[in-house]
This record gives sequence, C-alpha cells and structure tokens, in this order.
Amino acid sequence: MRILIYGWGQLAASVVRDLAGKDTEITVLGKERSQLERLSSNPGVTAVLLAEPVMQDYLLEAGVSHTDAFLALSDDDHENLLLAQVARQMFNVPHVICHVESPQLQILYTTLGLNVVGYSRGIVQDIRQVIDA
Repeated sequence: MRILIYGWGQLAASVVRDLAGKDTEITVLGKERSQLERLSSNPGVTAVLLAEPVMQDYLLEAGVSHTDAFLALSDDDHENLLLAQVARQMFNVPHVICHVESPQLQILYTTLGLNVVGYSRGIVQDIRQVIDA
C-alpha cells in the first residue's frame, strides 16, 4: 500500500510508527526538516520538504496520482481540508482522511463525504480502519 501524509507533528509520527514496515510505502510532506528526517528514519518512509506553500506540484512530486491513501494530518484545519479535497477530487485517491479539530468543520466536511477525524484516544485506530476498509 502507498500512503501519502501531509503533516509532520506528533499525530503524523504516531501514524507513521503504526503503519511503517508493513508492506507499506509512506511519503511524508512537511515543512520542518528535522521532523521529516526523524520520520524518514522509519522503514519504507521517504520525506518531501516543502519550501513554499503547498501546491499540487508537491503532491505530484510525492506521488499522489499513484497513492492508495492520502492523510492530511497537519495542525492547520484549513490546509488539511483543502489538500484532502484536492487529493479526492483532482487525483481520485481512493482513501482520503482529513484531521480537523473544529467540531463545526468536522460536521460540515463529513456531510460532504470526507473521512474526517478529530483528536481522540483512538485516532490512529480510526485512521487504520478507514485505510483498511
């Protein structure tokens, strides 16, 4: 399975630890070099450093057109929602998961058909359940 993750914080690190090394290729897009280096030390994980605001060029460079799942896991709800929509609508990624903290945005985007996850104790399991579906 090929997974593309936008995000470089603790949530992304937890997901990478859970998914890495299980016949899974993971590419992580992020803005923090040190965090990306740490994430890419996991087996089967590569990193793409973003030098500018996220554009579809970075998604293409990271292989979005050949990915099985896109996970928008940054700490910015609006970036996550935008990129999740791009992955789903423009690149037809089969499994798109979007992390959103705002309860109002969670409801709105869930009704629009996105798989939305918020902070919970079982967030990594929630993500795995969507990917494995």
